[in-house]
Amino acid sequence: MVVDASVVIRFLTEDDPKKAQKFSQLLTSNKVKLEITDVTFAEIFWTLKSFYKAEKTKTLDALNSLINEPAVMCNFEILQKTIELLINHNISLIDAYTATWAKKFSQGEVLSYDKDFDKLDSITRLEP
Repeated sequence: MVVDASVVIRFLTEDDPKKAQKFSQLLTSNKVKLEITDVTFAEIFWTLKSFYKAEKTKTLDALNSLINEPAVMCNFEILQKTIELLINHNISLIDAYTATWAKKFSQGEVLSYDKDFDKLDSITRLEP
C-alpha cells in the first residue's frame, strides 16, 4: 500500500503518539508492504526541514532508517544515494536526486545552469 507523507511525518515527529504508534505497528508487523514514492520522500524531507525546523542530519538519519525497514518498498538505490549526497555536500534535495538519477541513467551528465552540480565529482554539468 502506498503511504502518504502525513503518515510518515506523524511517525517521525510523534506529534500524535496514537498515529505514530499505529504506523510503527504496521512497519514491524510484516503483514503489508509499505510503498514510499520518490515524491513522498521529498515531501517528508521538505516538511520536516521547513515546517518542523528539523536538523538536516537528524532528518536524513530518520529517512535512511525508514527506507531500510524491511516492510518499506521504495526506489531504494536512488534514495540511498540521494541521502549520501545530501550528507556529503551542501546541495538541495532536488539537486542531489537529479545528480543521482543522472549518474544512474545518463552517464552523469546534467543539463543545467545550476552551478551546485559542479560540487559533485561524478557529475558533468552542461549548459544548453
